[in-house]
Amino acid sequence: MDERAQARQFWLRVLLTIGLLWGFLPFVMAPFITKGAYDSYYDIFASLLNSLTILPACALAFWHRRIASVWLSVNALVLGIALATFIARTDKVDSLMVAEVIGPILFALCLDFMEARRWPPALEKPAAKVRQA
Repeated sequence: MDERAQARQFWLRVLLTIGLLWGFLPFVMAPFITKGAYDSYYDIFASLLNSLTILPACALAFWHRRIASVWLSVNALVLGIALATFIARTDKVDSLMVAEVIGPILFALCLDFMEARRWPPALEKPAAKVRQA
């Protein structure tokens, strides 16, 4: 592997590690999601989906980046729609809520970019053993 591929692999690992850290708290807090005064059932669904997506998808991306990329992209779309409908319904913009939605969307976009550009995998696949005859 050349130096450029090693650098790309390093940055992919950094992104996935940050994704694991970012997704840990929502994953642990998923059982405690409740309906607030302004939340719709779609908001609850989007929040629960996000909680159960970031950590497992970033872990999966070490071995199967394309599947994780699609999974995170669907999550980003659901979150974006939930945020837009919440803002349209309540006319409230909470900066913390926006940051919680922007993070997963950025992870999805970065992973999609790395997949589209065919960056090397995060983990090296073992080389096939050559049989000596």
